[in-house]
Amino acid sequence: MVDQLILLGLGFFLTSVAGGLLTYVFQRRAWAHQHEVEREEREHQRVVELQEQERQQAIKIFEEISTLLDKRLYRMRLVYWAAKRRIKGSDHDGLAVALDGYREVLLDWNDNLNRGIALTEAYFGGDLREQLEEVYDHYAAVGRGLDQFLRDVGTVPVDDLKVPPLGHRLDRLSTEVYVLNLRMLHLLQHGKLGQSAPGVASPTVAQPVLQFGDQGPAVRHLQRALHRADHVPQHIDGLFGRDTEQALRAFQSDRGLTPDGICGPNTWAELPTGGAMPVLSEGTRGEIIVRLQTALTEYAAERWITTPGRIDGVFGPSTRAAVQAFQRWHGLSERGVVEPHTWSADLGTGDVTLEAEVGLRFVSDRWSQTLARTRRPLK
Repeated sequence: MVDQLILLGLGFFLTSVAGGLLTYVFQRRAWAHQHEVEREEREHQRVVELQEQERQQAIKIFEEISTLLDKRLYRMRLVYWAAKRRIKGSDHDGLAVALDGYREVLLDWNDNLNRGIALTEAYFGGDLREQLEEVYDHYAAVGRGLDQFLRDVGTVPVDDLKVPPLGHRLDRLSTEVYVLNLRMLHLLQHGKLGQSAPGVASPTVAQPVLQFGDQGPAVRHLQRALHRADHVPQHIDGLFGRDTEQALRAFQSDRGLTPDGICGPNTWAELPTGGAMPVLSEGTRGEIIVRLQTALTEYAAERWITTPGRIDGVFGPSTRAAVQAFQRWHGLSERGVVEPHTWSADLGTGDVTLEAEVGLRFVSDRWSQTLARTRRPLK
């Protein structure tokens, strides 16, 4: 009897201890699970808050860029219309007022140019940044045409003055801005921002079929290639106009192709590279710097004045100062770095750009690949 009681007591004790241990183990597991759930909820909430902050910042950038583009386009239209009225002998004060407003917008434009490009890449991705740079380039091209028109209004007799067809180019700019805005809104709506934003698409071997009326990076690629083949379009602006068509027909005739003015696979196969000019900055050396220094020297008189001094193929402080003076003369950001906007600026003749003068035919894809090896800091 006593043994049975002892066994019952021992069983009760062991059961209680085992039950307590099991309860403790399960409770610990429940606590750990609850802690993990709470941690995941906090992490999720933190991610949601960061995404919302990123989205709000992206919206702000979208509004700033869209507003800046619209403002300049509106002011360019006002100046163009006022200049046409001046030719007709009416509204003499309107042009001065329109120019004042345009200059004010240009100051804001130049102050925010590089910042806008950097923020666009950070929040909307490299692909959209490239599209924005193309739009900027087109603004610069139309701006040069508008500047030349204004110079003509003040110097060319009215009977000899021809009004340039800038109206349709301004309309095309408006369409480009609309398309850019749609893409930015699409990325915002689908949350494709920051690291989730699309990067720069890898280049493909196939090239699109291009013809009169097309525009964009592929057209600029074609124009550079034609220039390197000694068939020079009037402008390298990404706009497939009559000048590009004529240059293309001449190239096709020389190569025994059908001179239809349409760039298809057979024409692309015959063309040289149309890659972009390299970005040049202090420390770069080589023949391309010699050509840059020569151009900045030969065209400086009565324009940006400052020259590189010695033509030695070394991008040093004096060359940087000359580049900054050239950029200041054009109303560009004065970084002293020769980038796409600087390359596309004209040398004061209205039709010869820095890019064309330095030598599109000279620059090749191999140069772009070896540029990093030739750039080193000055001692």
